[in-house]
Amino acid sequence: MFLDYDGTLTPLVTDPAAARLSPVTRQVLAALLHHPRYQVAIVSGRTLRDLQAHVADLTLYLAGNHGLEITGPGLAYCHPEALRLQPQVQALAEVLQPELATVPGAWVEEKGLTLTVHMREVPAPYVPLVQRRMVRLLRPAIAARVFVLRTGKAVVEIQPAVKWDKGEAVHWIVDHMRLGRPAPDVFPVYIGDDETDEEAFRALGVAGCGIRVGSECPYSAAHYYVESVEQTTEFLAVLSGLGWPLGRGGARDTPAWLN
Repeated sequence: MFLDYDGTLTPLVTDPAAARLSPVTRQVLAALLHHPRYQVAIVSGRTLRDLQAHVADLTLYLAGNHGLEITGPGLAYCHPEALRLQPQVQALAEVLQPELATVPGAWVEEKGLTLTVHMREVPAPYVPLVQRRMVRLLRPAIAARVFVLRTGKAVVEIQPAVKWDKGEAVHWIVDHMRLGRPAPDVFPVYIGDDETDEEAFRALGVAGCGIRVGSECPYSAAHYYVESVEQTTEFLAVLSGLGWPLGRGGARDTPAWLN
């Protein structure tokens, strides 16, 4: 089970620090971790350190910065080229932060290997201003293929221009999950809500199952969708054996939308 964090396990909020797992979702994840059929990974744009702080009591695979840094049982990985470009990411942050500080609601999150420009609170008339300033500052680095821009829900991600994304990270983790197991024994399921999750849906193809959170994207590469974070939790609860409502188990408790 590969799970995005924001918008998948927790609702989207203005302050990323406030996006915490609910007790119910935490209970469901713990049940999946103890289930013999499942291994669990969270794949997020958040930093690895940030993810670890939010799931400190759960032992699972974690992929931060869109998969550029990965940790899990017996493994640790950081993309070498992204690590080499880290000083340039920091230098860009020092230029970009004061440039956008004058725009209402805009702020730059430095995440070590990447940067995120948050625009959820930016008034609509100011959004083009943020975009123009970003493009002006980043045009030379983009032309030199040092950085790439990726859009998300009310954010713009500035990432090193390396051949690596959430899809590559999922394949890398699956390869480690397969160690000591026959290949048919591993079937990856990925659940996510954002544009960067489409990379994982496309990477899985028919070798796995992609599930999009939200039905507003008509061109998703996912095979199925759930309507909300709450339905994600319901789906995972049924898979875990807890049933829905929690703790009652059995087919009679399966949500009607899953039948």
